[in-house]
Amino acid sequence: MPYQPFRIDRLNELAAFSAQAGLPKSHPTLPAVSICSGRAYPYVEAMSQLLHVQTPVLFEAGAGMFDPVSALTTWHPNFTESIRLEIDELRHYMEQMVSRKADLSIDYAKRSQAAMVGVPNGSLDDARDELERFVATHHPGFIVFHTHISIDIVPSGLTKAEGMVWLAQTCGVDLEEMAFVGDTGGDVGALKTVGASFSPANGTPDARAAAHHASDLFDIDAVLEAYNAVSSGS
Repeated sequence: MPYQPFRIDRLNELAAFSAQAGLPKSHPTLPAVSICSGRAYPYVEAMSQLLHVQTPVLFEAGAGMFDPVSALTTWHPNFTESIRLEIDELRHYMEQMVSRKADLSIDYAKRSQAAMVGVPNGSLDDARDELERFVATHHPGFIVFHTHISIDIVPSGLTKAEGMVWLAQTCGVDLEEMAFVGDTGGDVGALKTVGASFSPANGTPDARAAAHHASDLFDIDAVLEAYNAVSSGS
């Protein structure tokens, strides 16, 4: 959960599964663990270390890929120079909005998205409405995703759904062989793309409706529940 201490004990359980899955001769049935996050590279790279991930991971919703084994980072082919220039324009518009609102700030860590963060029940809802109107009028090739603390303006060709396709191709597996856990509107496309999808109890209504399995558990507990379901074939 954002802005709350990590539940290290439960994350360590997932890390143990991830480490064992990296030993296919000893544990041939354990699925590998990866990450597909809207967060920027530094967060996802750190989480890949924490979780002992040995497969490529996706950051900025799949616009970027980091391989923990080779330590190489690559960008999705859809992240073109023209897209980058549009993002610069969108970020500039956001900066003008932030200058008028003390409880909003720009997430400058992201390259492939224009991103804003704020506090719940503050100016974020009004900012989202304004940005949705601006994007629809001036940048129709982008999508506005949001959570209760953030707004991300994402190129339509760089959503998590496209990211999962890219990850599947990179890893040489079919999308039907992959599972995904998601909790916000930005996850809906990916939840519909893979063979098995899960959403925790703290998921938004659209994410829970899109998932094959809506859990009664929250955040990391739901992730571990999903992992156990996939590894057992249930």
